Amino acid sequence: MAKGKIATVLVILIVGVIAGYFFYHDYAQGSVTLSITDPPGGNGGNPHYNSTILHIYITFVGIEIHQAGIGSTNDTGWHSIVGPPTMVDMLTILNNSRTLASTNLATGSYDQLRFTVSTAVVDFSTVGNVTYTVPSGSLKVSIVGGGFQSSPGTQTRLLLTVSFNDAEILAMNGHLTPQATATVS
Repeated sequence: MAKGKIATVLVILIVGVIAGYFFYHDYAQGSVTLSITDPPGGNGGNPHYNSTILHIYITFVGIEIHQAGIGSTNDTGWHSIVGPPTMVDMLTILNNSRTLASTNLATGSYDQLRFTVSTAVVDFSTVGNVTYTVPSGSLKVSIVGGGFQSSPGTQTRLLLTVSFNDAEILAMNGHLTPQATATVS
């Protein structure tokens, strides 16, 4: 009789723990989906990059989001969205966006993105591949409008817009400085 009561209590506890995990994982947190685009007019108003540019391959080592009010001078308050290196051909996202990742977020306000670019390679029809570096390698972008609030059950779509200047690419000086914004879409 005592064994039956103990077994019943254990089953109830196990079911409670499992239900609590799924509730916390799916409902007690919000989620964010991060997409990236390179707007056709984002490069000095030109509809497209120079016709000799066949591809612009950018490799992101990681993309993180910052929880507002937690400090941002080191790793405090930063949460990974994109972990393993992800390569994006910027010319494939000129007229549409590509989803990079989705993740759950704790309740709170989020105000910045931080991303690290490990390599930037431009493929030219005239000279082949040219490797560039991105100054500082790591860039911080404030989310337009002060950011967004994550709360249980919310689903936020965040759009990272990255573009490059044609003149800087064509100068082939080895450096690319991306122009970036982040907006809630």
